Amino acid sequence: ADITVGVIYLFCFAFGVPANIISVLYFTRHRFKKRDLPTYLYFLTAVQDAVICLLSLNHGMTMIRHRVIWLPETCAPHHILYQMSQRMSVFLVATLSVTRTYILVYPLKRVSPKTVLKVLAVLWGLMTCFFVLPPSLGLVQITYHWEGGYCWASPIPNMTISYTWDTLDNIMDTAGLAFPVLPITLSCVISAYRILAERQIKSRVTNTSIKMRRSSTKIESTNRKATCTIIIVTMIYIATNIPLFINYVLYLITILSFAYPGPIYSSPVMYFYSWNAVAILATALNAIANPVVYFTRFKSYRVWVKNKLLCRKDIRRRQSFVTASYVEERSNMVREEVRLIPRTDIMQCAVVEQSVVSSSTAG
Repeated sequence: ADITVGVIYLFCFAFGVPANIISVLYFTRHRFKKRDLPTYLYFLTAVQDAVICLLSLNHGMTMIRHRVIWLPETCAPHHILYQMSQRMSVFLVATLSVTRTYILVYPLKRVSPKTVLKVLAVLWGLMTCFFVLPPSLGLVQITYHWEGGYCWASPIPNMTISYTWDTLDNIMDTAGLAFPVLPITLSCVISAYRILAERQIKSRVTNTSIKMRRSSTKIESTNRKATCTIIIVTMIYIATNIPLFINYVLYLITILSFAYPGPIYSSPVMYFYSWNAVAILATALNAIANPVVYFTRFKSYRVWVKNKLLCRKDIRRRQSFVTASYVEERSNMVREEVRLIPRTDIMQCAVVEQSVVSSSTAG
């Protein structure tokens, strides 16, 4: 079982790191021109997923070595980076889902990307202080737990403030991971309802023989596709993290009611799979699923990846841009030339053309 879990971790590392780096490059070079909020959130999510997949290498090597830690000196930074990346992913998915629902409900109001990014930066700073300061001040010690196969911050024995911080840490983990599920789920339901309502309105309009313009239809299709993409990302996140939320609630109950591990985690097998597989492996699987969603949902992403893999230059956009600019320039030149031609010359040209046509017809 350890070798099987280790192979899954190594697959998450081998596939997830390059896939998320490609996503980061794509959103950086091709989507930042739009300067919209979902693009920034997708970019930050890809960065967090790349970090999580990179940290999966240590977990995979540890499992293959039958839970003998691979790099003991990296235990503390590994724990801090993983916890921060996991919490930040929660805030990013919640922000992505809630802001999209807000745009659907209030289409005339605009969400400022700078404000949202500033709030996320403040949250990132608070999480950094929360996970970095206690080990630095000696309130907790980060050690390797063989039973779970991971590094974790444990309270120092015979130190009241350390146990107090440990209880507060578990309460914050439970609230920080479980509470965002409510707005995420609610926003998904509202977004799905709005999409179905728009489709019903469109069918009624079609039945009354009122045709929509092609531009309006294209905009509506793009918005619907973007909303469905965000719903898919959030539902995958909820599906892979609901066991972790339940596990944190059970853990909080056990440490507040009776001595840990209690009856729920009395078996070593249950202890291992309730924490390692649920808290770490499920997060890594979620990190490798997002690039697959981007590849299947974004046509420009697929074209860009294929061009990079086949060493092709993306000249289609440049050719279309040159052709459009050339046609516009030639049209303006023709209009200007026609405007400068005297009216008498235009009439004479029309008479000559008419006579040539009639003579060719008679011939």
